[in-house]
Amino acid sequence: MSVLKRAINDYKKYKEYILYTTKSELKVQLSSTFLGYFWWILDPLMYMLVYMLVVMVIFQRGGENFPIFVFAALVPWKWTVSSIKDSTKSIKGKSSILQQVYLPKFILPLIKTLINTTKYLFGILVLLVLMIFFGVPYTLHLFEFLAVFFVQLLLILGLGFIFSHLGVFFKDIDNILDFTLRFWFYVSPTLYDLESIPESVRFIWWFNPLTTIYTSYRNIFLEGTSPLYLPLLVWLIVGIILITIGLKYLYKFDKNYTKVI
Repeated sequence: MSVLKRAINDYKKYKEYILYTTKSELKVQLSSTFLGYFWWILDPLMYMLVYMLVVMVIFQRGGENFPIFVFAALVPWKWTVSSIKDSTKSIKGKSSILQQVYLPKFILPLIKTLINTTKYLFGILVLLVLMIFFGVPYTLHLFEFLAVFFVQLLLILGLGFIFSHLGVFFKDIDNILDFTLRFWFYVSPTLYDLESIPESVRFIWWFNPLTTIYTSYRNIFLEGTSPLYLPLLVWLIVGIILITIGLKYLYKFDKNYTKVI
């Protein structure tokens, strides 16, 4: 647990830098787009409409409240994939700064994750509005969103820390990551439910953390029931383990990164 304590101490020490840099990068991204904040709302909506066109119009599938069903998975997916991709490039992308000043390296993927988390929360606001539009009632189970959010955040941070390390030493990491994430998307129940998977192999899907996360979000937003707390507990532990592994590598190679990049 010493590496976690060290990271917590470093976070407290560099907290102002983390918050300032997160806000600054968000402002830069806003200033580079004509629509500004509105793009954070429009982007997930357009994302949903594309898949609605494919599934509902072209393949004539989907069911009642299918837009909510899809959106409740697409927004978490976009948060996951954007955070991992940005984290992978986070250390190498700050080479000029790291050669001049010292920063604990986990701060860089953390900032990228915080930026994408802000955008994700905008997507959740859009989801809440869509629930009204499609007549899906609000329930007290909406408050349980925080439990699922926290577990997913830990998993994203753990993967982000690990891939930020790999992104420095492996030149082909982007190509490998693109293929891996594309495969992960299709083996996750994003556009389909688990009932469409043959029962004999359905258990395999539960080894994918997104199965638990998607199902839990859909329970909260669409079904008005509780998330899957027992599987979430398992993935909570996995997330902590991934964070610990990532931090160990980031601290172990702390002084080597500037030599490589």
